Amino acid sequence: MSEKQVQDQSPSTDRIEAFSDGVFAIVITLLILELRVPNINDERNALELLNELYRLLPKFLGFVMSFFFVAVFWVAHHQFFHTLNFSKRGLLWLNNLFLFFITFIAFPTAVLGSYPKNETAIVFFGTSFFAASLTFAVLRWFGWRKNKTVSDEFADDSFRKAMQRSFLPPILYLVGMIIAPFSFIIAIIIYFLTPALLIIPLKLRTRSPKKDDLEV
Repeated sequence: MSEKQVQDQSPSTDRIEAFSDGVFAIVITLLILELRVPNINDERNALELLNELYRLLPKFLGFVMSFFFVAVFWVAHHQFFHTLNFSKRGLLWLNNLFLFFITFIAFPTAVLGSYPKNETAIVFFGTSFFAASLTFAVLRWFGWRKNKTVSDEFADDSFRKAMQRSFLPPILYLVGMIIAPFSFIIAIIIYFLTPALLIIPLKLRTRSPKKDDLEV
């Protein structure tokens, strides 16, 4: 059976994209649930309310970091599936594993918000980011190379650049986890800045000069 016949008989990525979008939307909604309106004794006491809002700052920062992470990876996920023609079983299960770690992020975010200076909470938070970003890197590799689901194979140099950038975030999160027991501030900065690596789009050249470059 030719590759073209295999592609024709394989399902499109529409359902997997729709399901993934729904999961991302739910996760982002869950993140905000940790931010609750504080209770104060005197509703007219501005200083008391200000103090209570200040106490919520760790939870707010955790929400911002996790929202930024999830939003960046939703865009990257969308762009990745835009490069694919069809899906296979292996790709589906890898995507489910990625969504599992994305969904789990809400819990370590809540833990970090409650114990912002606890090194275990900071490492736990970084572990969830590490697992999600590593799974996404493997998902990209599988979809682009191993599973042969791309319309035109990327030029070798473009593929290497894409994979290098894909595996850089989990490496940085691992560094942050190692640093956390010594400096929780540096670890948090690494956690916050790492998703920015995926914001700037990367042009991937195809082997055929007649085909447009792919942006991921």
